[in-house]
Amino acid sequence: MARGPVERKSASRVGAEILRIKPRASDSSVRWALPPSKSHLIRALALFSQSHQKVTLDNVAHSGEDVRAMRSCLAQMGVKFEDYGSNGNILRQGDETGFQPHPDAVQWVLHGVGPEGFKQPEGVLNAMNSGTALRFLAGLVARIEGSVTFDGDHSLRQRDSAAMWDSLRQAGVEVSSAQGKEHLPVVVKGPWKKLQLEQGIDLDISRSSQPLSSWLLASSALPCKVQLNLIGKGVSNRHSKLTANMVRISGSANQLESTQCSLSPWIPQSEDTYSVPGDASMASFAMLASSCLDTKIELSGWPQEDQAIGHEVLFKSSIECGVKWSGGILERIEAPHPVELNVIDSNDILPPLAALLSLGPGGRIIGAPHAAHKESNRLSRTVELLQFFGLRASLLDDGIEVEGGQTPTAPTHPVPTFGDHRIFMTAVLLASKTGGDVIGQTLHHVADETFLQRLEDAGVGIEKATSPVLVD
Repeated sequence: MARGPVERKSASRVGAEILRIKPRASDSSVRWALPPSKSHLIRALALFSQSHQKVTLDNVAHSGEDVRAMRSCLAQMGVKFEDYGSNGNILRQGDETGFQPHPDAVQWVLHGVGPEGFKQPEGVLNAMNSGTALRFLAGLVARIEGSVTFDGDHSLRQRDSAAMWDSLRQAGVEVSSAQGKEHLPVVVKGPWKKLQLEQGIDLDISRSSQPLSSWLLASSALPCKVQLNLIGKGVSNRHSKLTANMVRISGSANQLESTQCSLSPWIPQSEDTYSVPGDASMASFAMLASSCLDTKIELSGWPQEDQAIGHEVLFKSSIECGVKWSGGILERIEAPHPVELNVIDSNDILPPLAALLSLGPGGRIIGAPHAAHKESNRLSRTVELLQFFGLRASLLDDGIEVEGGQTPTAPTHPVPTFGDHRIFMTAVLLASKTGGDVIGQTLHHVADETFLQRLEDAGVGIEKATSPVLVD
């Protein structure tokens, strides 16, 4: 049922960093390389760090801040990395210059510490903007004796990880969390207790699949067999199945079913090299770019279907959405009929897809109530974003409905992006068609560091500035 447009709350005026966007004059095709999948890479880091092996991670260039946060935290826990350039030359070895990867690295060599090899970090584990890193790390430190403190940026502090913390408490781990609006910092004091683990864990999977993935990844160090009782209707199921498959390939005997998951200890084993696939979800922005820039997009890095973790819906539904996708070339076409898309396993694509449908056939995006628990309330914020460009959309109980055949207009005020990189990237692309100011300058670094450079290379005018803006 449609709920109608989103009304803005009262706001105050402050100064903010913005991007001033000007449409490009050229109509030449645009090259669009997908970044590495952070879903795959963060899982690989968590998994292979528990092996006794040296594993080369290939295709890690421009992997984004979420991935770097995960790697940095693992380095604080004793995992060592070597960074290699495109010519095979070593750029950084061990922790000689801190925990951050070299910016020019295309390969990382990870030295696993084994299931029991993590050390208690001396400082705070800062997951930055990554809820995935936070929850995966929480499962990994549950085996460590002593206190570990987690923190994150302003956006992550607003997000609730109650299901993760509750499951750890059931396992005998002490969890002390912040009170009030902010949910971080959190102090976790392990280790987990065999007696409590043997009684089983009730795990709520109705808001996020990440706590389940965290337990799957952490299971190598369990002191006994454990049964997870899965509570609620699962969301992002393809992501939890990806985790289950990755750990099975590495030697786990876990059994994942709809209402329960059986775990037992194991020693991860890996091939010498793991090649990270491209991030299929980011192709949603390439599709939107084909419409906003009104040009052909030369897409590279599209993964195989079994690596797309639900985002293969983009390719399968491209014609219905008004994009001809053939041989890596994306081109805008007319699609006369409204479309209905279920994104229960791919809610990350909701903001750019909603914008694309508003410029094309219109329709309904359903199956995404859990999008309300992302960096922003991605449902209401997407509707609000579209309104800034004069585009009409309504909230549904589990998604968004947009009118088709609309023409965006230049926003009269700087467009807020709510600390959400996918809202930000959608806003920048819409502004590349209309012109306009977008609040934020580096949010894309979370997942696609070359996003702005790609648009500048295509002739879009992008200028950094500071402007007084209205904020909630």
